Amino acid sequence: MEEPRTAENLREAGASSEPSGTGQNASKKRRTKASGRPGPGDASKASKQKKAFKAPRRVAPDYFVHETDNDMLLIISNIGDGQDRPPRKLAKRKHQAPAKRKHQAPAKKQQLQHVQRTSVAGERKREKGGAPAAKEPVLGGQAEESGEAAGASWGERLPVEILVRIFQSLVASEGAVPLLCRVARVCRLWYGAASNPVLWQKVSIGFCWVEPGKKQPPQTEKRILSTMEWLVLNRFSLLRDFALCHWKSHVPVVLQALAESCPLLQSLKLTHCSGVTTKSLSALAERCPRLESLNLQNSQVDSSAVVSFLEAAGSRIRQLWLTYSSRMNAIVATLSSGCCLGLRLLEVNTEIKQSSQHLQLSVEQLQAACQELQVLRLLNVVWSLKPSPRSAPSSLGFPQLEELCLATTSYSFVSDGVLQQILQASTRLRVLDLRGCFRVTPKGLQELPCPDLEQLYLGLYCSDNHLLLPSAGSHLLTWKWHHSLQELDLAGQSFSEHDLERAMAAFGQGSSLAALRSLNLTGTKVTVSTVR
Repeated sequence: MEEPRTAENLREAGASSEPSGTGQNASKKRRTKASGRPGPGDASKASKQKKAFKAPRRVAPDYFVHETDNDMLLIISNIGDGQDRPPRKLAKRKHQAPAKRKHQAPAKKQQLQHVQRTSVAGERKREKGGAPAAKEPVLGGQAEESGEAAGASWGERLPVEILVRIFQSLVASEGAVPLLCRVARVCRLWYGAASNPVLWQKVSIGFCWVEPGKKQPPQTEKRILSTMEWLVLNRFSLLRDFALCHWKSHVPVVLQALAESCPLLQSLKLTHCSGVTTKSLSALAERCPRLESLNLQNSQVDSSAVVSFLEAAGSRIRQLWLTYSSRMNAIVATLSSGCCLGLRLLEVNTEIKQSSQHLQLSVEQLQAACQELQVLRLLNVVWSLKPSPRSAPSSLGFPQLEELCLATTSYSFVSDGVLQQILQASTRLRVLDLRGCFRVTPKGLQELPCPDLEQLYLGLYCSDNHLLLPSAGSHLLTWKWHHSLQELDLAGQSFSEHDLERAMAAFGQGSSLAALRSLNLTGTKVTVSTVR
């Protein structure tokens, strides 16, 4: 007589992966199960289950990000919309892909029905006020696993907009390269955020493939070129500020690629680079209409290349950094001809190995050609005034000049007359750096038309054994600008103790002491009581 089948026997019978067949097959399955040996189809089932958990499906977030006009991000929740939608039934997924689920075992179907019946029964008991179900191990286990997965994959759930903002802060402090190249290797989400062209607006690339001074192998050169070409094509569409440092080769190739793919380029800096050609600079002048800042300091660039660039794009150049060489006179003549009428910053420095020749500068012609100049720096450059021709226009000065730096550690030709000629119309001057200009006297400084000078540097940092320095007149400077002076440098000057005492007394008048932030009296005859 056949034994009655209980619910437990039914579940065991339904747990097999194939439909019930002959008695011989059923007994063979029971023997295999009882002995604990894996069946012939168990290995394939285990591999399928492992593959299913390797790539979990990403759950859609319950919010969306909206970017406002005030440069803010609003995270708006849509939980209410998701609750109003009817829940998606698992049974419908079978009909969407019948080819894959045709041979599914009935055991999974019975287990799902059993779980659904259990959850529905528990909800009905709670509605009626009855006791909830004792245990729901399947649902509880799934909830715990999903919570752990959500905690472990928080970086994958973060909105892309938030990641981009975080990366922007990091790029501002550390630079785009190699930071973005490294974070892009974390995961696909971070790769997508790091690929945003907004993060690649300011890029500085140094020479980091081989040690300085060593020659590159051919394979390394090929990798360098391929990497740069890929970055220019895939990341630099919004590039605005680009710097290339310590490149001794391939500079024309990089500049040509920038000219073809970066129409928004505004600033270009080449530091300690070689091989800059006229063709590459001309391509930038033609295809980058927004380029307004060019820095070529400490780079080997032919003066003819700079002249051709200024003739083509000088009308929109606002900032220009150059390094003095024996062929600098051609560039200065081009600037004085009026090709850069909107120039606002001009800085010329020297290399460590200075040239024996000195620069001759026609101040009147430069003032007539650069009326908008705001910053003029001649750093450690030995220069003198060039006699102006009779046909030259009358001196107009620099009415917009705010900073003048003529600091040097070598010989200086700057005197009171030269300074008066340069600053005769500069009423807006705020910074005056005359370190090393030993010919300038306090009387000549007092006559300058600069009522609100904020920073004055007169320190001498070279040997003064052969110099005739003034011993009086420091009080003329402090009493003229004590109301606005914030930084004062008198290091190495030969003013007497009494004269310095009169000078320091000016800072005790009214609120002038609150304006002063820095005072350098190194090597002077000031006393402790005077400073106190």
